[in-house]
Amino acid sequence: MKTKTWDKTLTAEAVASLKEMGRLISQARQRRYMTLLELSRRAGVDRRTLSQLEAGNPGVSIGLFFQILSLLNLGRGIEEFLKPENDIETAAMHVRKIRKHQKLVKKISDDEVNF
Repeated sequence: MKTKTWDKTLTAEAVASLKEMGRLISQARQRRYMTLLELSRRAGVDRRTLSQLEAGNPGVSIGLFFQILSLLNLGRGIEEFLKPENDIETAAMHVRKIRKHQKLVKKISDDEVNF
């Protein structure tokens, strides 16, 4: 079996997330009593392509991912995760920067500051 580029470059976390997202999409489809064939036809793709998405294959397009979410009425609000006010990592980075600055300020005594 030929190894794809992403097989070598994806982090373990990314692989696990893709598999979990695929599993959740599959469950959502099944809760709606839809077959792979029915949903794939509505999405305009081959059944095998949808099956790959549900398996967490990273080679499936992000466009199809959002199309499937839309068809399952699950796409609303997903962009909220990317908004700056919801970016926990950026907030943590800013906190670390402020703390580092505060430590530097504390090291400077009043005698060292000449105004």
